[in-house]
Amino acid sequence: MRKAWLEMQKIMEVLNRSLETSRKVKKLLFLVAAIYIASFLAGYLMVHMQMPFAMELSELIVVSVSINPLLGPILNALMSGNLALAVALTFLVNLSIGAFASTTLPGMIPLIGGLGSIALSGFRGFVIGVIFYDAFKVSMGYTVLALGTLILELGAYVFSAAAGINISLSTIFPSRYQVDSRWIAFKEAWKDTSRIYVIVAILLALGAIWEMVGIYITIPTNRIILSLLHTDF
Repeated sequence: MRKAWLEMQKIMEVLNRSLETSRKVKKLLFLVAAIYIASFLAGYLMVHMQMPFAMELSELIVVSVSINPLLGPILNALMSGNLALAVALTFLVNLSIGAFASTTLPGMIPLIGGLGSIALSGFRGFVIGVIFYDAFKVSMGYTVLALGTLILELGAYVFSAAAGINISLSTIFPSRYQVDSRWIAFKEAWKDTSRIYVIVAILLALGAIWEMVGIYITIPTNRIILSLLHTDF
C-alpha cells in the first residue's frame, strides 16, 4: 500500500510540474486555442453556406483521408476486434505526427517555425470544421462521439503547438528564460516542452480511447465515418 501511495505521489508531482509549466505559456495557449476555434467556425460556416470552395475541399479531404495509409492498420485492428491495438495505433499516430512532427518540431526554426505552427493550426482547424459539418448530422450519439474526440485531440494539439511556438521564440527572446544565452534558453524551452507533453500525451490517450471505443461500439465497420474522425494534418 505504501509503495502504491509513493508511486501516486510521483505521478501527481509530474502532473503538477506539467501544469505549472503550461501556465508559463498560457498566452500562447490562448492564442492557439483562439486560432483553432476561429478557423473551425470559418470552415463549418463556409460549408453551411454551401460555398463552392468549401464543398469541393470537403469532398477532396474525405477521399484523401479514406485512402490514407495510416488509416488502414487502425481500421483493420477495429474490424478484427483488436480494440487495444486500434487505440494504441491511434495514440501513436496522433502523438508522433499530429502533435510532435507537425506542431512542435517546427519550433526548431527560430520565429519561422512558430509561425508555421500557427499557420498549420489554422489550416487544421479550418479543415476539421469543413469535415465535421456533416459528421454532426449523422446522429446524436455520433455527435457526442465526434465532439469528445474533437475536444480531447485538438486540446492536445493546442498544447503541442504552444510548446513549438515557445521553442521558436526562445532563441530570439532568451530573456523569456531570464538568461542571455540563446542556447541555454533553447534547451530550457525543450525541457518545458517535455513537461508540457505530459498533458499532450494524457489528452491524446483519452482521445484515442474515446474515439476508438465509440467507433467500435457504434459503427465498427464504417470506413467513411472512421476517416472523418481520424483526420491528421
